[in-house]
Order: sequence, then structure tokens, then C-alpha cells
Amino acid sequence: MRREGGELADGTLEAVHEPTARVIQQLRQARVRLERAAAPELRLSPAIRALWRTEMRLDRPLRVAIYGEMNAGKSSLANLLAGIESLPTAVISNTRIPTLLYHADEPEIWMVEEDGSKERLRSDNIVPRRSIFRVEVGLPTRRLRAMQILDLPGLSDPRIGGAPVDLTAHQVDAAIWCTMSTQAWKESERTAWSMLSPRLNARGVLVATHRDLLAQPSDPRKLLVRLRAEAGTSFTSIVLLSTLEAIAVMGRERRGLAGATWIASGAEALETALGSLLLSLREQRAAAALRMTSRIAQRALQRIDNNRGAASRAAL
Repeated sequence: MRREGGELADGTLEAVHEPTARVIQQLRQARVRLERAAAPELRLSPAIRALWRTEMRLDRPLRVAIYGEMNAGKSSLANLLAGIESLPTAVISNTRIPTLLYHADEPEIWMVEEDGSKERLRSDNIVPRRSIFRVEVGLPTRRLRAMQILDLPGLSDPRIGGAPVDLTAHQVDAAIWCTMSTQAWKESERTAWSMLSPRLNARGVLVATHRDLLAQPSDPRKLLVRLRAEAGTSFTSIVLLSTLEAIAVMGRERRGLAGATWIASGAEALETALGSLLLSLREQRAAAALRMTSRIAQRALQRIDNNRGAASRAAL
């Protein structure tokens, strides 16, 4: 899966889910064995439920939030990462609302209320003006099998009153901060990023969008040097990206002119950076699941042994 140095071997985001597949299978096998041994007197139901919850948590795609100020190119970046050119009208016209992109066999749009209730929308519907928690968009794209994308409103958007979105409530695992290359990493951005939870501060990628708007050939190198000096300790990676150039060749075979454009746009560097971060989080999640499974198994085995000992003593 990785080359030496921890780099992703294939450079694709689709592969980051693979390291946990074996662990999920082990969890499933352990749960099935316990279910077969679950005589009523053993009281193994809590252990079985705990294994099932751990299995589901491990199988859930990682959720990446795309954050930044207004007009920083967040929605275009979300489209690129999801592998689509544009979203349905109902979503595009309501960028003031957090929008979650996830995998579904058929396209679907849901409006989610604060209490968790959901209402399905048609692609040409307009989301009601009343306050809602988020819009969820299911898309049949394989990229969303490994990760979900949460596209957040611009922080400077006056329609949301400047109130930051609670990323904890949206169960975010990692974050991308979008900044315009032509005015990258302003003081307001540094302040906003520093206000996120320390957990997300250690799980962030800084993406300087609109790289194609930099005037001089030397500007990208100068900008990258500056961003590394000013923000290098706040992010796991920093990438300069031309989203429009990347979307223009998205989905094409990575050879010839299309491959060169993909690399030059910064899309390949972004995939490698984000893929490495998500793979690391996957491995952490798998390790935690194995530790949890070990504790559950030890308790279950102890209960089984105690029950067998009691039965033997009763037989005497």
C-alpha cells in the first residue's frame, strides 16, 4: 500500500480504505463466533453489540471538511475530490448550508433538520429558507466510498451571520483549509484555523487555490516558501492547486498531456497529501479497534471460562 517513507503507492484517494478491510473482517468473524456461543446464561449480548459498533465505526468512510473564507474555491475543490463536475441545482443555490457528499448507488438529496429528521428533495428543488443542519447529497462515485466530503459555507458570508460551523457536530475526521493563492493565509484565516479543535489542527491540509492566477512563473515557488514558513507547523501538508485545470482533465487516463496537466495543476500532490493523511487516520482507527476487540474478547472468554467452571463444579 505504501512506498518507503510512508507515501501512498498508487497516489489515489480510493485506496485509503484498504488497510482497515482486514481488521473489519476480523471483527466480523469474532462477532459471529460470539453470536454462536451466546447461550442466555453467558450474557454475551453487550460484547456482541460492542463488536458490532466497533465494526460499523471502522467501516464508516472518513469525513473531510473543506473550510475557508468566502470565494476561496471550496465548492470547486469539493467537486474535484468527489470526481464530479457540478452539483444539483438545489445544492449550488444553497452554498450557505453545510453540504455533505457521500456515496450512494443512485443520486439523492436530503435535507437534515437539527433533530436529525430528514426530508428527500428533488434535484431542482430549492432548499427552504428555514434553518437546517445540513444538506446531504448521495452520488454514485467510487471516490466517496473511502471518504465523505463536507463542504462548509464561507466564513465571511454575511448570510450565515459569521457564526462558525460546529465541526464536532458533523463528526469531521480531517480538514482542508482553502486559501486564495493571490492573497493567501491572511491574519483572519490564521485566527479562524487556530480556533478549531486541537484534534483537527493536527489533521489539516492547506490548499492554496487559483494557482493559475499567479502572474509570474516564480510566484508559485515563492508562495510555497512563504506558506511553509508561516503555516508549516499548522498543517500536515501544503499544496498549490489550480482546480479548473484539474477538473478539465479529471477522469482521464493519467498519461500524455492529460497526465502532465494533472500534475502541473497540483491535483496529484493534493491526492498524495490527503491520501497519506487519511491513510494514517485509518491505521490509527484500525489500531484502536483491535485494542477494543482484544478487551472485549478477553472479557467474553473469561465469562465463558467462568461459566464452564461453574458447570463443572455443579456436575461434581
